[in-house]
Amino acid sequence: MSTGGHEMESICEAILAYLMRCQDFAPGEYYGSFWSEKAYHGPLLDYHAGGAHHHRGAGSAGLALWLVGKQRGDAGLMHRAEWAFDWLVARQRPSGGYLEIQNNEKPSDWEYTGLEECSTIETAFVIHGLGHVLLHGLPPKKSYMECLQRAGLWQLSIEWPAGSGVFPHHERSPYDCLNANLHAAETLMVSFAALRQVYGRPLNIFFQGARRSVLHTLDQQWPNGCFPYRAGEGITINYTSLVLWCLMNTLDLVPEPLRDRFVPRERVDEAVERATAFLRGCVAEDGSLLWEGNETSTAKHNIWCYALTYHVLRRAGGEENEQAAARLGRFLASRRTASGLLPMRDQGEEITECAFMQADMLLFLLPFSALASTA
Repeated sequence: MSTGGHEMESICEAILAYLMRCQDFAPGEYYGSFWSEKAYHGPLLDYHAGGAHHHRGAGSAGLALWLVGKQRGDAGLMHRAEWAFDWLVARQRPSGGYLEIQNNEKPSDWEYTGLEECSTIETAFVIHGLGHVLLHGLPPKKSYMECLQRAGLWQLSIEWPAGSGVFPHHERSPYDCLNANLHAAETLMVSFAALRQVYGRPLNIFFQGARRSVLHTLDQQWPNGCFPYRAGEGITINYTSLVLWCLMNTLDLVPEPLRDRFVPRERVDEAVERATAFLRGCVAEDGSLLWEGNETSTAKHNIWCYALTYHVLRRAGGEENEQAAARLGRFLASRRTASGLLPMRDQGEEITECAFMQADMLLFLLPFSALASTA
């Protein structure tokens, strides 16, 4: 019932080729990173404001290169991935977090303080990539271990109120942002898992931080299954899917002996069932997303959201989810551009060369292609 693996494989191959073209090997501070010709960030939605080297893009691209390289036995791809993570380790801030880079290498300043403002989401995509490549065989350098530990400690340092399970979108943010909570949970859990399995350093404070985040965020789910953008406000397809993705990633990393000490499985299963029911109701017969009335964030019309929602519905499984995912997959395939890449939005001007969004979409679609056995 789902879009055939060969179609997903073709999309993934095109994105992989694009990422290899835009990986930066010029001598200097950006060696191993990925140059994004079109590098916007909401709410500006301006792809023509200048490119940038995004940290999150390197995290997702590096993981994809490693997984494909490992499956193919391609040392060149695996070396590219290692160089990407070496660059990311060098870019970590002294606090342990990562800056959210916007156009023209400009760090975000969401609260207009002019102060350094590390981002939960940016940090999360970096650590998602680094933690998983380590779990899939990346040589365990001491610098990687230190990066994971510092990122986890930074994440815990901005939990506010302490012990609440509320992890803001960025430093000094005054909001309870649900997707940020779950990005923090995954950051803490993937750091816990990689430090425990690869380096023999189980940090229980990371496990407990992830647990607090998941328990708090499950309480914010609406009766219709939506996980709003912020606690109590903002119906959203995009961030419901993103909360689910982070939740699934987090649960997959909980060691079997510790499952009973995390979150009751029946509670998680019920939340996933309700969330996927909400998402299915947002997929039209032609596979387009029913944005009106279901999306209040700046993610409205992003193709990135189609790939993410396709991923979580397929991963959740079951006939109804597979049927909705198949419609989304057909829509994605129908929107491919002459370059072979997916566009960034489902309407308006054709924009493709936004590296961090392409890298994330590759990560979402890769498990349903033949290019890599796991992501």
